[in-house]
Amino acid sequence: MMKKTGDHRSSAGFIDTAHVYLKAGDGGNGCSSFRREKYIPYGGPDGGHGGHGGSIWFEASSNITTLAEVAYHPHITVDNASPGGGNRRDGLKSEDKTIYVPRGTVIKRDGAVLADLKEHGQRFRVARGGRGGRGNTAFKTQFNTAPKISENGEPGEKFEANLELSVLADVGLVGFPNAGKSTLLSVISKARPKVAAYPFTTLNPNLGMVTHKGTNFAVADIPGLIEGAHSGKGLGDMFLKHILRTKMLIHLVDPQGFGKIKPEKSVRVIEKELKEFHPKLAKKTSILVVTKADLPEAEVVQKALAKRFKKREIFLISAVSGKGVSQLMDRVIKMLPAIKEEDLYQAAGTAVRGPKPVGKGFVITHDVDGVVRVTSAKIDKMVAMTNFAQPDSWDRIHRIFKLIGLDKALQKAGVVKDDLVRLGGKEFQWSDAAAPTGRPSKFAYKYRKFDQEY
Repeated sequence: MMKKTGDHRSSAGFIDTAHVYLKAGDGGNGCSSFRREKYIPYGGPDGGHGGHGGSIWFEASSNITTLAEVAYHPHITVDNASPGGGNRRDGLKSEDKTIYVPRGTVIKRDGAVLADLKEHGQRFRVARGGRGGRGNTAFKTQFNTAPKISENGEPGEKFEANLELSVLADVGLVGFPNAGKSTLLSVISKARPKVAAYPFTTLNPNLGMVTHKGTNFAVADIPGLIEGAHSGKGLGDMFLKHILRTKMLIHLVDPQGFGKIKPEKSVRVIEKELKEFHPKLAKKTSILVVTKADLPEAEVVQKALAKRFKKREIFLISAVSGKGVSQLMDRVIKMLPAIKEEDLYQAAGTAVRGPKPVGKGFVITHDVDGVVRVTSAKIDKMVAMTNFAQPDSWDRIHRIFKLIGLDKALQKAGVVKDDLVRLGGKEFQWSDAAAPTGRPSKFAYKYRKFDQEY
């Protein structure tokens, strides 16, 4: 199973995870007004509607390679829309906001994948702006020609999300530190990763575009793995996810081994680390390549590996002299088209499940402070869009509560006089008294807010 990694930031500025706070724009409030002009005694309602709140979009771009900009500016908000006015004047919509992210960015909320942006220009609306509240012109009927009712704007979506970047490449280079991965990448592409004669010179994934005999493909150089990388040792657990999306792997083997691990054993160690991190990595098409062919022991190691792994083709190359590199690339361009897309890793997640709705789509629970809570996304939105300063709006929402069976459900739940009921960010007092208009009502007119902005 793939291990969870934290927020990894390197000195080079490469950031592949980000935690963001999103708040789309609220819709504008509707207006309740009446046309009053000389010689027009019955002008009627003319309240305009509120504007729609702007949304937050994420768009994939090939020109960005890191989530640094998003990680350093995690609070992403959109302005609220303007309210409606008299004379049927509708409010102005607030502008949408687009955040550009690298290709391969996965957007998650509560562990569930919302979007996987792979292609340049691919867009996803991650937080939707609220719709504008309706003015009193929308409530005019033949039975109520002068409605004194309007809606507040719908709140824009607000939540926290996690962004994870997985470098998109066709081929991934893996192996122990100092196996020659960066050197090979610099030879077959125009990428210029840091190359030195000591381990862990590569601290961030490097991506290069390779053109070989008219075929183009991307190659990713992953920082060197060591034994125990899947559990956090070395740098492996930070960057192993970047080869999950690759179509195939090139496993480079240093003929001198690494530390006390011999070349023959190093193959098993690396393959075990890949499998422990994610089962998909163990099933990927891979090519074994012995590097540094100019060393005398290189050919001996190649023969030893060929004897141990009889069903696998073992290449011998020297990135410095170019020996065997062209033949390796020939093999790569021949194998890539045969790999099926459905066999590749697809980003997925598990949503955090809440209580299941009951009755008419709401859940009634008792909080530890003795307050009765009603949980329902639709009721929350309804309460937020109700203008409780208008008696007609109060009557309207209470009629809706009766229609959906909320009154009866609360009585069944044991609510008695003077109990507090939490609905959509507000607290209502249960009462047998009449509403301000004289109509029967179980909820007292007074309420107080208890929710707070984060």
